[in-house]
Amino acid sequence: MEQAEAKTLEVIRQDAFDPAKFLEELDAFPGVDKIKNCMQCGVCTASCPLSHEMKETPRKIIEMIRAGMRDEVLASDTMWYCASCYACTVRCPQGISMAEVMYALRTIALRTARNLSAAFYKTFSDTVRRYGRMHESDLMIRFALRTNPLSLLKMGPLGLRMLAKGKMSLSVPTPIRGAKEIGKLYEKVAELEGGA
Repeated sequence: MEQAEAKTLEVIRQDAFDPAKFLEELDAFPGVDKIKNCMQCGVCTASCPLSHEMKETPRKIIEMIRAGMRDEVLASDTMWYCASCYACTVRCPQGISMAEVMYALRTIALRTARNLSAAFYKTFSDTVRRYGRMHESDLMIRFALRTNPLSLLKMGPLGLRMLAKGKMSLSVPTPIRGAKEIGKLYEKVAELEGGA
């Protein structure tokens, strides 16, 4: 009986974590192919000026990637803290470009909108694409509608105070001159990234 349960657990583990599939997905991005060479020395984490803010360190993220923990990696905040300073890349004895790995993870997370950071980043990007600039009211309303519409009720009192002090406007946002060109830039980047 115990052997049958152990075999069932093994099948569940294989279905839940498919390291080869996740590595294959990441291999589609340039500069990410050396993840397999990581020897878990921790130089990336020690070099990162923001690792103390991250829930999982860069070293831990590579470990999770190699274990096939796709959902957990994409739910992590680590990729959103990466400043792309390349300190980790310069110091990595295996030549792994952790900044490129973080970029790839952000791109995949945006496609799947796995966490609030990804949802906010996507909403922010959509707002700038739409108007050529930031419009705070539109950003917050769209972000709340995308993630938790009931949060708008909580924000009501703050919104009213901001309106009263002239810090927020309910006017319909208007695109800036040149907003179409900014939209074209977004389209070109999406084309270069393969429709990301």
